[in-house]
Amino acid sequence: MSAEVFPPKRSGELENIIRTLRRLKEDVAPDYVSVTYGANGKGATTTSDAASVAIDAFDIETVAHITAVNLTRDKLDETLQSLQHKGVGSLLVLRGDVRDDSRFYDFWHADELAAYIKAHYPRFLLMGALYVEGHPESRDIEQDLDVLAQKIDCGIEHFVTQMFFDNAYYYDFMDRAARRGLHFSVEAGIMPVTNVKQLGRSISLSGATIPDDFAKLTAQYEDDMFDAGCDYAIRQILDLRQNGAKGVHLYTMNNVATAKRIFEAVRK
Repeated sequence: MSAEVFPPKRSGELENIIRTLRRLKEDVAPDYVSVTYGANGKGATTTSDAASVAIDAFDIETVAHITAVNLTRDKLDETLQSLQHKGVGSLLVLRGDVRDDSRFYDFWHADELAAYIKAHYPRFLLMGALYVEGHPESRDIEQDLDVLAQKIDCGIEHFVTQMFFDNAYYYDFMDRAARRGLHFSVEAGIMPVTNVKQLGRSISLSGATIPDDFAKLTAQYEDDMFDAGCDYAIRQILDLRQNGAKGVHLYTMNNVATAKRIFEAVRK
């Protein structure tokens, strides 16, 4: 099991991420952490700084996110050279969320970004994202499978799914991929919802379906979702593992207490 963290918004303000990484190392011991990239392509320095702390201070294997939005080749080269210098060996390559002020320069999609990195910085292990319910901008799941095949062809070797709350979508996507002859390693992305306010933006970005049983939980425990949210995520993960899923990536929102509760329960 692995975990996602987000870096500080401003360069140099590392106190909170240092505390988060220390507690993750001591209380959770994930297989690796992935460090997100700032919204709209703003975050190369803070991502690199947080990744460096994880590696140097806590000896945690680290994956750095990198997004195509608002990115030029020169900026990418600068970022990759910095990450290499700081010991980062794996990248999660993404298009990035698009806003009204988003621009695309030399890279429009994750596969283009991956192809460039593979050609010029082949030492990096490349990871990518997939949407088991279909990307919000996709025509249908078959188009998502076409994109998945392109990403594999461009050098992406390992995938992490966007969050989902109904495991049936994961199983269906994996079955469809197998029928297409697509072979890849993947981790199921699970987001424990411990605060109902989390749901709004997360759903708008991911397009994840809210199952009836989960909707009832959010209504029942609206004021305090910690126990219910953790327990739901634990049940999801146990079901995934019992049905052959090889890995889980936890979207922690830098909440170590949530990660600890879930990791401990699953490992038991």
